[in-house]
Amino acid sequence: MHHYCCMLLQIREGRVKNVTCAAAGQMMKEGWTLLDVRPQSEHKKASVDGGVSVPVFVDEEDLSFGALVKQATALGMGGWWLGGGHMKPNPQFLNNVRQQIPVDGAKVIVACQKGLRSLAACEQLSRAGYGDIAWINGGFDAARKEDLPVVGAPDLRYGGIGGLSEFLGWTDAQRQNSQTEGFIGGFQNVLKLAALVLLLDGLWFGYDQLQFYLNK
Repeated sequence: MHHYCCMLLQIREGRVKNVTCAAAGQMMKEGWTLLDVRPQSEHKKASVDGGVSVPVFVDEEDLSFGALVKQATALGMGGWWLGGGHMKPNPQFLNNVRQQIPVDGAKVIVACQKGLRSLAACEQLSRAGYGDIAWINGGFDAARKEDLPVVGAPDLRYGGIGGLSEFLGWTDAQRQNSQTEGFIGGFQNVLKLAALVLLLDGLWFGYDQLQFYLNK
């Protein structure tokens, strides 16, 4: 929490630029480098053409009891609906950034999906000697289609969707895109919902049959 407060102070004092996605797009044309600090699972869904990807947090791969509890907690706290799991800090973050963006003369725009993880990245970059740093307020969730060149999806908001809400097509980004697709987009979502209902019904039927045979 202390690190976040220090970084917010630097933003307020102007030492770290507070920019929008639209401003970031213009800054890239002026020679700034966009550093995408999201995990690869989000970056693969939607990314900025010409950006550099180095995750500041990575997936937790530990299979110890404590790690599994954290994964289950993340799932229960909304991961089942929104996607995503427990993450841990990337110990190689700064080394990987230095390899792709040398410190001397670097002008770095730091971005993540919602604007929180990128604050942690800005703090590390500032301590490592990067002088010209900009932070995208609100992250890619605040981006419009025309703000930044997108690869892999209709717009950058798709990087942050997942879980059951993505499968059903009930995220804001998907619903807005379905409106542009007209009847076909909406019909696909109806089919997904029907498939989910049939799946749940089949699971419930199987459970009933199992209980019947166990009680015979």
